[in-house]
Amino acid sequence: MRCKTILVGILVASLGIAVAVAGFGAEATRVKRSQLKLVFDGLEPECEYPSSPAMGLAIAATMALLLARVIITSATVGCCSCCIPTPNAHIFGRVCIVISWITSSIAVVLFIAGAKLISQKDVKRDTDGVYYCYTIKPGVFSAAGIIGLLSVLLGLVYYFLYVWDRSSAAKEPALNLELEKQAVTDGKKPTISDGSTP
Repeated sequence: MRCKTILVGILVASLGIAVAVAGFGAEATRVKRSQLKLVFDGLEPECEYPSSPAMGLAIAATMALLLARVIITSATVGCCSCCIPTPNAHIFGRVCIVISWITSSIAVVLFIAGAKLISQKDVKRDTDGVYYCYTIKPGVFSAAGIIGLLSVLLGLVYYFLYVWDRSSAAKEPALNLELEKQAVTDGKKPTISDGSTP
């Protein structure tokens, strides 16, 4: 049990670090406005976008985050484990898993939205009639990476509290059984009444 707990912890922590690294990598390699060229070829202008691994990194970060979420969910009771009563339920653990679900959803939405916006290669026109090429705003991928890492860390806190709670709940019946066994065999011989004496 302890070996499984350590293995799950290392695996999920590695995925969390991968989410953060991929998020910052996507932020660093995203196409900047200075790298874009507006080319007038014919009647309609076109944007020339340089190749960038940002979209692939955003998708990889999303997959790593979802995989971490699946591992934590399968290692505990399931996605509704925060609602199942346990003998020594930790309110802190339940708060951690709820916040973890919320933050992982936000991170996934940011990664997917960022990847979708990167793939837009349309020419935009502002209110003054000036053409420009669209670029994603800075900070989207790095924010998603930080939020994703926070989500994984909160999920790990919940997982360790869940394992500790289950192991302490399993020890309690064994302790009670030992106490009952000592009470029955305390060394005194039981007295048997024959019914003739009051």
